[in-house]
This record gives sequence, C-alpha cells and structure tokens, in this order.
Amino acid sequence: MKTKADIWWLSVTGALFGLFFLDVLLGKAALEFDFKPMLKLGDVGEFLVLFAAVICFIVEVLRRELQENELKTEAANRAEEES
Repeated sequence: MKTKADIWWLSVTGALFGLFFLDVLLGKAALEFDFKPMLKLGDVGEFLVLFAAVICFIVEVLRRELQENELKTEAANRAEEES
C-alpha cells in the first residue's frame, strides 16, 4: 500500500543523505587535489543535513510500522467477528 507520502519521505531522505555524501566526497577531493570545493557545508551544516535525513527516515519507518499494526488489528478484528 504505497502512497505519495511514502515516496516523498524516502526521496527527501535519499536527497539529504546524497547531499551529505557529496559534501564529504568533495571535501576529501579538495584536500587531495588542492582545490576549493563548490559545496562546503561545514561541520554544523553537515550535522544538520545528516540529522534531517535521519529524522525523515525515522518518520517513514514509524509510519510504516503504524500501517502494519493497523492492518494486523483489522485482520484480528475480522477474525474475531467471524468466530
């Protein structure tokens, strides 16, 4: 049972983590090849981007857990009514 919200939360999580990963790779390449990176978030920026990615991921996991529990509850209620 996929909804647009499922895709949205996972897309935002992937985009934020990708931004974090890109910043780390560009920072490492800048050190190795001695150039100034186009993207530089800094320590606080990296923390905030990674923190936002983790929060979005946790929200999606909790949403899916809630949906799963609702389906189990509905199935249990139907089984109880039938017996």
